[in-house]
Amino acid sequence: MSYLLKGGSIATFVDGSSQPKCYTADVLVEDTKITQIAPDIVAGPNVEVIDCQGKWITPGMVDTHRHLFMTVLRGEQGDWLLSEYIVKMTWTIQHALTVDEVRIGQLAGCLDALQCGVTTVLDHFHSATTAEHAEASLAATIQSGARVVWCPARQSGATQLFPTLEYGDEEETFKWQMAKLKEWGTKDNGNLTPDGRVTLGLSYDLMGIGPMSVHQEVINYAREVGCKIITAHAVKQPKIIPFRDGGLLGPDVIFSHCNTLFDHTDPDDEHWAALKDNDVAIASTPVDELGMAHGNPIAFEAVRRGVRCGLGADCTSVNGGDIFTQMRCVLQFVRARRHEHVERNKHTLPQYNNETCADAFRLATLGGAEALNMSNIIGSIEVGKKADIVIFDTDSPNLAGIDDPILGVTFHATNADVELVMVNGEIVKRNGRLTKVLWGPVARELKQRANEVRERFPRDFLEARWNKYYQANGAPMF
Repeated sequence: MSYLLKGGSIATFVDGSSQPKCYTADVLVEDTKITQIAPDIVAGPNVEVIDCQGKWITPGMVDTHRHLFMTVLRGEQGDWLLSEYIVKMTWTIQHALTVDEVRIGQLAGCLDALQCGVTTVLDHFHSATTAEHAEASLAATIQSGARVVWCPARQSGATQLFPTLEYGDEEETFKWQMAKLKEWGTKDNGNLTPDGRVTLGLSYDLMGIGPMSVHQEVINYAREVGCKIITAHAVKQPKIIPFRDGGLLGPDVIFSHCNTLFDHTDPDDEHWAALKDNDVAIASTPVDELGMAHGNPIAFEAVRRGVRCGLGADCTSVNGGDIFTQMRCVLQFVRARRHEHVERNKHTLPQYNNETCADAFRLATLGGAEALNMSNIIGSIEVGKKADIVIFDTDSPNLAGIDDPILGVTFHATNADVELVMVNGEIVKRNGRLTKVLWGPVARELKQRANEVRERFPRDFLEARWNKYYQANGAPMF
């Protein structure tokens, strides 16, 4: 299908510009791409005209760090600390999830993202405990219609927590994961769908465990077989310098969180220098970082230092899957810290806020695309780019009366205002409802599977395990 988006207000950053552009024009979408942006475009044959008068047209938002399958655990973990999460989730629930629980969580997670206007997700998939789990996750991802960098994790699940933590399936898991990585990657140089909408990456959180030679072997192998992205968590434990010393940093690496760098204020700090010198990116997920004791979010500090950075929702079991909340949270956090510094040091009050809505909007769109090395195809409304587009209903109770789309999207919009979503030129949400995959059957199965998980892992059981572990070992670091 071809589409003509008629008369909308376009709000976007564009490559090479530090300021957003807001203007009224028509947008012509042919096949998967934006082919024309101009006033008064005349629709040709076989072009569907979509009336966008008075509506906002923006790029699809880009999520640089999310665990999609964890939507099956939605609403269970909002009060957890990160250490609590590691014991209750990573070392208890994760290895015991069934293939169907992972599949429906993955599909629901993708649809949740699309419902919220998030068209691209880097999926840190850390529940690849068997080949069947991994294939189910991938199939659900492809089915959803979302643009996803699918990054299965090179790790096995914990098979025992007491009396000591054990990974009894590690040897077998290592073999099949490396074989599948080669199978997935070499079919089409890392493209997991013919159109390149879903691509392959690698999640790697084992740095610091075992010899460096093993880490080098795995990561270099992943690059050889076509993995587009190498991603790793970096919260409290040092990960950046070991990656650097192993010669493994590069523009295809994106570290999630990096909260420990918030206190690295030295302009010549070696951690920041390693990121900048090797063109490494950061994924910042401020909502759960602040609530789970990761530390303070560093998105704006990364931008200030010239390090590529985007936003992410992280665990949809902890918080919602929209990026609107992440934008507001990180923007107001950095403003509050700056205001606090001014008052504490009795400096003259500034005339304006240093960080703006436009800065947050950029993190959510073009900044995220840059972090994923995809700004040549997504992240902005420009001719030649893929048609990953969101249309907002400005007659909604949230948006009516607002004339600045950048401010409106950043501070007022919700998923209820997302009227239409397009990915790769295909409409996946129209008139406020998902269209490629109908939500009703997914919701019914999601409820069923979520209840099954809760029945196997009731809250008092998880709490007892956490108490037992904490009394014996204290809080684990990550």
